[in-house]
Amino acid sequence: PYLVSLGSVFTPIPEDKVAALLEEVFQGIKGIKGLHCCGSTDWPVLLGTTTDILSFDAYNYASSLSTYPNEVKSFLQRGGNIAWGIVPNDAEALAKESLSSLRDRLEEAMAPFTQNGISFKQILRQGLLTPSCGLAALSPEAACQALELLARLSHNLRRRYTL
Repeated sequence: PYLVSLGSVFTPIPEDKVAALLEEVFQGIKGIKGLHCCGSTDWPVLLGTTTDILSFDAYNYASSLSTYPNEVKSFLQRGGNIAWGIVPNDAEALAKESLSSLRDRLEEAMAPFTQNGISFKQILRQGLLTPSCGLAALSPEAACQALELLARLSHNLRRRYTL
């Protein structure tokens, strides 16, 4: 099912069944396993699986993940990585953003986790930066702009925090 629908009346599948189905798929994957959700979801279900990377739309839904600091902490402690989809995939939103505005937005999204005993450096070390979702709806020029902004943001954070 569409992961954003977990826990809703539209996807009446019990949490344990969702986790079991995901684990069944993961058993067939020999490489790195990842999940992506473009919205808010039942994050504890996904964080409790053996996925290696949890990718989410941090641009629009950062606060939805910060509601589960204990689950995120456990996920990171077991070696999981979070892909922070911080660069918008919407042309209008992208046109309004800059390196500094996205850095501020990302740091604000990560800040709640530091209040739960996760170091900011750990969040960065176990993080990846990505677009908020796919870029197919953008023009080629806007998609290039999104990726260039993403690369600049990554470089800026690595330099700023000596990663």
